[in-house]
Amino acid sequence: MSTEILNRTSVANNGNPQESASKKAQTPKKVNIDVLRKRVFNEQKRERFQNRVLLGMFCFTIAILGYIVV
Repeated sequence: MSTEILNRTSVANNGNPQESASKKAQTPKKVNIDVLRKRVFNEQKRERFQNRVLLGMFCFTIAILGYIVV
């Protein structure tokens, strides 16, 4: 199955050689640090949100169990 994927991509790339050459020329060789920092910041923000939701659900569950038991 993996060879089928490779065959399809090679056929798709052979469609117009000028387009692939121009895309290679347009790709920058430098890495934009601001973009990487933003990705890391967004990932950390998402993780903090998920942790807060889990903590809230845990506290809510304890409160409901305490109400039922009493």
